[in-house]
Amino acid sequence: MNRNNINPKLYVVLPAYNEEENVEKLVNDWLRFEEKIRHRFYLDTRIVIVNDGSCDKTREIGEKMEGLFPNCTLINHEVNKGLGEALKTGIFYAAAKEDCACVCVMDCDNTQKPRYIGGMLHRMYESGKNPDVVIASRYCKRSEVHGVAGYRLLTSQGARLVYELILRVPGVRDYTCGYRLYKREILLEGMEKYGEKLIEESGFTCMAELLYKLYRSGAVFMESPFSLHYEEKKGTSKMKVLKTAVNSVKLAFSLRFSK
Repeated sequence: MNRNNINPKLYVVLPAYNEEENVEKLVNDWLRFEEKIRHRFYLDTRIVIVNDGSCDKTREIGEKMEGLFPNCTLINHEVNKGLGEALKTGIFYAAAKEDCACVCVMDCDNTQKPRYIGGMLHRMYESGKNPDVVIASRYCKRSEVHGVAGYRLLTSQGARLVYELILRVPGVRDYTCGYRLYKREILLEGMEKYGEKLIEESGFTCMAELLYKLYRSGAVFMESPFSLHYEEKKGTSKMKVLKTAVNSVKLAFSLRFSK
């Protein structure tokens, strides 16, 4: 996987808004896996925290992590711009790096665990199927969901059905999970096709938007099982469930029938 004598890297993008209770633990969890990732996949790990205008101590903790670990970078939004803008900032930053082989994005709320990156990297580089995007999916065999309220499960299932019926992306069942692995090349293809409009949604619907635009850019998708542990989340949820559900339907039709 070495290219032009540049040691290739896995960039881990962590969009963070008021995650003072979660971000330090998550960074330390990732650092515990960096040797395994290097040994098996010949990838160094770089962590990018995107602080999206937090009003708690997220920025201060990010600055501490950046000072302690040379492979940790903090990017600050001075004001809160929403998940979509934080995602765009992190992805565009990582994809611009020549040493970037792939970009992992995940929620920063302690509900998704770094330990599943091994299975995701295996599917990307060792399965023989050569996907451009690997999704940590709640709808694979062996996947588990813990601690999620019934109304949130119902909303999630409803969004999945809407996206499956309207967008119909091969290989995808989970359109909204924020835990994904992207090859740099497909991100660059999407950026070439859409430019700054690769991600326009500011809220949680940005995940489905990015997925579909990469599909239109030629991406091949594969899913990987994982366990979602919502009971381990600290802090309050930022998702407005009803608003997100309505926006999901609007977005699905807008994406499917846009030119």
